[in-house]
Amino acid sequence: MKTIAVDEDTWEAIKKLKAKLDARSYDEVLRKLIEAWHLVEFDLKTEKVVLDDDEAELMINLIKDRERAISRGGSHEKTSQEGGL
Repeated sequence: MKTIAVDEDTWEAIKKLKAKLDARSYDEVLRKLIEAWHLVEFDLKTEKVVLDDDEAELMINLIKDRERAISRGGSHEKTSQEGGL
């Protein structure tokens, strides 16, 4: 368990957000904020990705192969060695 210091305005905003999110703890509020930040960052990065049809098909196949390997108990490294990038 760690303690962090925040100013009064931040504290009030976090308390309101906790109620709005119906979160059980402030830790849960922070985790949700971090998750949202990661999703926003991911969205910003992926909107810049441009692939032609062949590249897009290759990426889809790689993702599907990886999902199949994981569902069989394999790992990403194994999939990559089998012919991935």
